[in-house]
Amino acid sequence: MAPLIGRNVGSYRVLARTRLGESGCVYKAVHIEKRQTYALKILNGTLTEENPLQRQLLTRLRAAELLDHPHIARTYPLEVAEHFSIVPLEFVYGRSVAEKIAEGASDVDFTLRLALQAAEALQCAHTESVIHGRLTSNNLILCSDDHAKIVEFGLDAIPDGVLLAEPDNGTTPYGLLPARPPLSRFAYYAPEQTQGQTGSVRTDLFALGVVLYELLAGEFLFEGDDREELYRQIQSRELPKISDVRPGIGSGWTKVLRALLEKNPSDRYPSAQALLEDLRKINYGFKLDRLSFQSGQTSLSRRSFFRRFLGEVEE
Repeated sequence: MAPLIGRNVGSYRVLARTRLGESGCVYKAVHIEKRQTYALKILNGTLTEENPLQRQLLTRLRAAELLDHPHIARTYPLEVAEHFSIVPLEFVYGRSVAEKIAEGASDVDFTLRLALQAAEALQCAHTESVIHGRLTSNNLILCSDDHAKIVEFGLDAIPDGVLLAEPDNGTTPYGLLPARPPLSRFAYYAPEQTQGQTGSVRTDLFALGVVLYELLAGEFLFEGDDREELYRQIQSRELPKISDVRPGIGSGWTKVLRALLEKNPSDRYPSAQALLEDLRKINYGFKLDRLSFQSGQTSLSRRSFFRRFLGEVEE
């Protein structure tokens, strides 16, 4: 494939490769007439409704176009030029949360601000029946310490046949390469995703839980030399209470992160709205005696029963 950098593709002048999120091979480009900067995900060929996998991608992209939220990077309507399908995306200036994690443990107030913003973004998306499916610390972008955006909604179902190969021409992607654990696009999967299940509200919340835990701990959680080892960790590794990792942190964080990171999805937060209720209580200084989605009459799963029996549920 001839290099795209420096070429006009459709309405855009391609300027450089960029490492926006996890989807790979994204280009920084300027719209020739509007003179506005975009990130372009460029795919091989024209997507068709007749192909089931491509139809799934088209459906998700159309749904992502409807999302309008200050903490979600916009996805714009698909364009076709030459033999390419072009997905224009909002170009987000900043750095990834992965880079922040690589610097060490983050301030609790910063982590809470990020948690609130990300949960609000997920609530907006989930209300519109849009699942991210591959939320990671690399597609959570810090525009500033006070503002974050989730990128790549709609790009979790790209069929291999339409992906452009990463250019191997020695060019340096625009901006700094984000710090990322090996196999990072899979390191935020929920246990059920590692077993072949599709993304859901609860898998998005599990991924956010991993990101928040990593920020507070100052290290990446699931790292492996191959996907099998990585999946084994996600399925079986029990994380220590965050209060053991960060002494002095409020007990509310322990409850929230435990509920986000439950292996069994039915034990996890059922919605971003429920998570927001608890995060707002922490933000206002209230004690979390019980999580928003739990009640005294709720039946306990086997895992929850033994945790309560061992005295691990209530802080």
